[in-house]
Amino acid sequence: RIPASYPLLFIPLALSWLVNIFLTLMVGNARKKYNVQYPNLYAPEDHKNALEFNCVQRAHQNTLEYWAPVMVTMFATGLVYPVSSSLSGVIWCFGRVLYGIGYSFSPNLRLPGGLLTHVGDFPLMIMAIRIAWKAFTEGEAVDLVKGVFSGTIAEL
Repeated sequence: RIPASYPLLFIPLALSWLVNIFLTLMVGNARKKYNVQYPNLYAPEDHKNALEFNCVQRAHQNTLEYWAPVMVTMFATGLVYPVSSSLSGVIWCFGRVLYGIGYSFSPNLRLPGGLLTHVGDFPLMIMAIRIAWKAFTEGEAVDLVKGVFSGTIAEL
């Protein structure tokens, strides 16, 4: 059964696409500004603006690394906690924007956005762990585990 408020999860999903577009544009602008040519993902170490460009690129790359796991976790936990999961997703998105902007100025300035990001993704992890724990300790899952350890389970 899908909760009535499950569609709220599409708000942070849509926002996450906008965040990705924003960070992509930041990288494109930095490529032009610092003259970093394709196919280089990062500026070479000897490039005069390597740090400046690589900070912008790293903010985008880091977001891409976490985007899918966060969105999948959000939609999964949203089956049980749709409002909390949606709110966590929105916070994560705003954290990623702040992270990208801060990192573009200095590696040290990524911290506020990183912290806000975790205000969004940590609750998702906690909700997922809570759901998994309940699944493992209640109902059919308990019988399955008992069967595995007692050797009486016929089929997994």
